[in-house]
Amino acid sequence: MPFLSVNGIDLHYATAGDGPPLLMIAGFASDHVSWAPVAPALAKARRLIMPDNRASGQTLAVGAPVSLHHYAEDCLALIDRLGLKTVDVLGHSMGGVIAMEMAATWPDRVGKLVLAATAPSVSAHSRDVIKSLTALREAGAPEADWTRNFFTWLFQPAFFDDARAVDAAVGMAMGYPNRQSPADMRRQCDAMDNIDLRNKLSSITADTLILAGGKDLLFPLDQVETAFAKTPFRIEVVGDAAHSIHWDEPALFAHAVSEFLQKSVY
Repeated sequence: MPFLSVNGIDLHYATAGDGPPLLMIAGFASDHVSWAPVAPALAKARRLIMPDNRASGQTLAVGAPVSLHHYAEDCLALIDRLGLKTVDVLGHSMGGVIAMEMAATWPDRVGKLVLAATAPSVSAHSRDVIKSLTALREAGAPEADWTRNFFTWLFQPAFFDDARAVDAAVGMAMGYPNRQSPADMRRQCDAMDNIDLRNKLSSITADTLILAGGKDLLFPLDQVETAFAKTPFRIEVVGDAAHSIHWDEPALFAHAVSEFLQKSVY
């Protein structure tokens, strides 16, 4: 998995598959590995390009600034360096916000756009959740307890029915070698504070699909519907998914994305 020196950082990214390019932007506290449940299905017809955002995964960006526009500029620089003029873009949560910023600022570089579990602004409730989770890690909360708490905001209630599976997931998260540090979580948290792209939505010309989880606690369906009510974007509810739609309902998620993108031609 390669690195590229762009915008003063060493940007790490992964690729998979072959076909029209699909840039996949991960969410808060996540990196390219977060796409694991859906990457194999999407890679059957697409060339997946999956960066680690600044301050996550292997893109450490030590001493470099972290902001929404820096994230979008990194994505643009990546596709430039790969020699790609236009790409379809899929973003989850914070990655969806980055994708909106990218599509609004450089509309000629984005073909189709899929926004999953996201909105152009973050509610006071969700900002408080993210800030509290970040503060708990900074304060040295036991990692296993913190991770379980985090999972309650990410996954549908049925996820917790199998205690052994939950224990295994917590163990895997804690053992992940590129687990985000509390300091880098704070950098991302601060970068996302008080974002508001509602006035930029009219600049997005890409054909856009919104995927929402019916049980999402961070971006509830009614808030997503209200946020995009004045746009031509189509909203599709994915099963009983919570915030991590592509983990809760990977087959439905991959099918929805593939079906929407299949008419893209470059």
